[in-house]
Amino acid sequence: MTKYIFAILFSFLTIGLFGQDKKVIITGKVTDALNLPLSEADVFIGNKADSAKISSTTTDENGLFNLEINSQEKPIYLIIDDALEGTYKKSFETLKSDTDLGTIVINPMVYDLKEVVVSNVEPIVVKHDTIEYNADSYKVKPNANLEALIRELPGFEIADDGSITANGKSISEVLIDGESFFGTDGKVALENLPADIIKKIQVSDFKTKSEKFSGERSKSDKSSLNITLKEGKNSGYMVKATGGYGTGDHYESNLMANYFKGKRRISLIGSSTDVASSGMVNGEGSRGRGGMGRRASNGITTNTSIGLNYNDQLSDNLKIGADYRLNHSYNKNENYTHQENLNPDNVFTTTSNTNTKSETYGHNLGTNLEWTKKNTKIYFYPSFNNSSTKSSTIGDSESVNQDGDLKNTTAQNNNTKTDANTFSNLISINQKLKNKSYFDLNSNISVAKTDATTREISNALFFDGSRADTYRNVNTKNTNKNNSYNFDLKYTLPITDSISVAIGSSYTYTDQETNNYSLNYNDLTGQFDEINSDLTRLFTTKSSLYNPYAQFLLNKSKLSASLNIGANIYNQDNYGLYKSNAESLTINKTLPQLQGNIRYQSGNNMLMFMYNYSTSLPTAAQLLKIEDQSSLTNKTVGNPDLDPNKSHNFNVMFGNFDRKTRQGFNANIGYTYNESSITNSIVTNEDLTRNITYENVKGNYSISGSFFFNKQYQKGINKFRLNLGLSSRYGLNQGYNQNIMYKSFNTTLSPTVRLNWDYGDNLTISPSYQLSFTKSKYENYQINGQENITHNFGLNTNSTWFKNLVWTNNFSYNYNSRMAAGFKRDFFLWNTSLMYRFFGDKLEAGVKVYDLLNQNNSYTRTISDQYISDEKNNILTRFVMFSLTFNLNKFGGKSQEKDEFSPRDENGPRPNRPNGSGGRMMPPPAR
Repeated sequence: MTKYIFAILFSFLTIGLFGQDKKVIITGKVTDALNLPLSEADVFIGNKADSAKISSTTTDENGLFNLEINSQEKPIYLIIDDALEGTYKKSFETLKSDTDLGTIVINPMVYDLKEVVVSNVEPIVVKHDTIEYNADSYKVKPNANLEALIRELPGFEIADDGSITANGKSISEVLIDGESFFGTDGKVALENLPADIIKKIQVSDFKTKSEKFSGERSKSDKSSLNITLKEGKNSGYMVKATGGYGTGDHYESNLMANYFKGKRRISLIGSSTDVASSGMVNGEGSRGRGGMGRRASNGITTNTSIGLNYNDQLSDNLKIGADYRLNHSYNKNENYTHQENLNPDNVFTTTSNTNTKSETYGHNLGTNLEWTKKNTKIYFYPSFNNSSTKSSTIGDSESVNQDGDLKNTTAQNNNTKTDANTFSNLISINQKLKNKSYFDLNSNISVAKTDATTREISNALFFDGSRADTYRNVNTKNTNKNNSYNFDLKYTLPITDSISVAIGSSYTYTDQETNNYSLNYNDLTGQFDEINSDLTRLFTTKSSLYNPYAQFLLNKSKLSASLNIGANIYNQDNYGLYKSNAESLTINKTLPQLQGNIRYQSGNNMLMFMYNYSTSLPTAAQLLKIEDQSSLTNKTVGNPDLDPNKSHNFNVMFGNFDRKTRQGFNANIGYTYNESSITNSIVTNEDLTRNITYENVKGNYSISGSFFFNKQYQKGINKFRLNLGLSSRYGLNQGYNQNIMYKSFNTTLSPTVRLNWDYGDNLTISPSYQLSFTKSKYENYQINGQENITHNFGLNTNSTWFKNLVWTNNFSYNYNSRMAAGFKRDFFLWNTSLMYRFFGDKLEAGVKVYDLLNQNNSYTRTISDQYISDEKNNILTRFVMFSLTFNLNKFGGKSQEKDEFSPRDENGPRPNRPNGSGGRMMPPPAR
């Protein structure tokens, strides 16, 4: 059947190739005034009407060029640019036949190009520590969102929880035109921001507020993502709304509205859908394994949200912003899990069936204020989050030993209501002094409380007679408090133009409490009025961390470095109460702090080395000898003899991008050595229940590496992109099982390859392949190891017919080499959509089919150092949906969309390009 599917798909795709316009070829030779050939001069052709680039190339070593384009009925321009000699320009009213321009001599002189503004840029541009991606160079389906666009960019990965990795570095903030958009985690922007209003995606090293103010280089191993929208509209509005309805009563609706007036921007977003798990919301938005699944949750989710975002600059000194979002979600899932639990002398199996339902209402409010005047900058960002959740869990499980003997079964029916509130406030004050030194004061305060009430009816039955059966009918009130207060004051003094020293001190105070109060149901009174002493417990932790430190900073044009030396002075008071017995433990520790990084950048080459020594104390639950019997089959107790966590982290990063060859790569190598870490110590009883405590181990380590390579090539209207990636990890995890130390040597290897062919604006074909190899080798387990391989082959196509009709296909084949009995190892997933634009692109009508072959599944395998688990969850299968999209843009100011290459002012809109005198203006190279 597979070969017929591919044959049909290929046949439809090739139809779009026929009926294209007649091709014409422009040739010529470029020399200087001495008649010497000019190689690698940029040659490009564009439309005079809208300045859009049609095609581009470069001259060869003999100064020759050859451009193939469609026959042109309207006026066009030709620009030849050499970085040293100058620029040549020629206009054509029409171009219907092959043209040889002969020898073109370029003299070093200034040409007035004010009537021609090139509106196309390179797909990737490297500017100092920023990698800039031109959004229009990467094709996505109509109505796609930001997430779908980011998935097309080389070196980017989006995990199931929505976290983004770019070139091996995690993204810690996502900004829109330099400002926050419903927070800085980016999840709202990923799901709601339409791809067609995005101009550029910029990746740079993450900087704190203080580093941005002082101009210091970043000391972080994380990145920042800035999304710039297509600007040039100083007043007006833009609205995009989509509504869809399909088989099975599936539906979706999305709204994105923006209002601009000067530097004021108001954004309204809204969405409602019951196909959030399909990955087809907003145009192939969220996708997990095999192109389906929803971030951070299994099952089928119905989600409705509405939000308002406001940003404005009230004066030259004051910028303000605010956002509010209301969210409602409902999730339903049926889970089946087959888990093999590893022990030194046996392997026992647990199977479980669990049905869950949850409904959540959430409110998120955030504001920000930024005040700047001469040498002073104040940033104030308070926020408040509230959520209310009702959930239910009905499930059962059974555990059998390796001989197949049934040892225990469990059953549960739980209903929980949870209310959570969090208030946080970030304050940053930066002050420069006359001697160019400066003070930084930063404060981060968070006050959080969660109240949960659970009605639990459950039982555990044991079949070997060694333990009495457990029956529960309890009502448990759980209160969690987590308050933290952090203050950091630093003074920085420049010694020379490039060398500075700093001294500072930070103080963090935390107040945490976990209180579980359980009452048994009393059959006589019909009330919950008998204390369940096994489930009632209290933990509190009050801790302070004082951190004095000193810094050395080097900041040259090519070389920068920083060294941070200090001490972490811990004081932690832990208290617990269980069955009328009080436990307390105070820890006083002074541990070193050491951080450093060196960064070298020359042209397009970047090399960075980072080191960090980190420490942390065990929690109260890990330290105090208080039993946690909330699980029906496990009992956990703390260990007061634990040492702190201590780890050494090394990272080396290297990157290069060459605009001439249009290729680049990024490499990242990391090594972590755990001088001391906390791990579980598990003892399994004959009835297959477990007693768990904590122990310290020394010597756990991991080595990770990633490599991403991208190459771009253009010939005529054909554009080709090659993206290669390789991620790998090797590490040692140690723990205790049956009082014996086990060792797990874990290897993961994941190469990827993706090709992309654009045939003008009419056709895009993108095949891809990803292999994921996982292997674990065990010591002191009954089995020696386990390995698994998954294959994912994908083929995405996007073809345009008659200018307004777009057909998109996303086809994938997924194979998992090892799954338990009853789990299907492979499946095909084919999503297809057809969109038609009319009324001047103001309306788009479409139909899309999800899982055309009706083969989608959600089977996954997880290999850890303690178990091997196969899991199946609910997932959406085949449905058809019809949709209508409305676009409306109206602007009163002069459009600046075509001025792509003007320098951007950090604190305002892009200034106009100067004309005429002042130096020769050259369009950027476009190869």
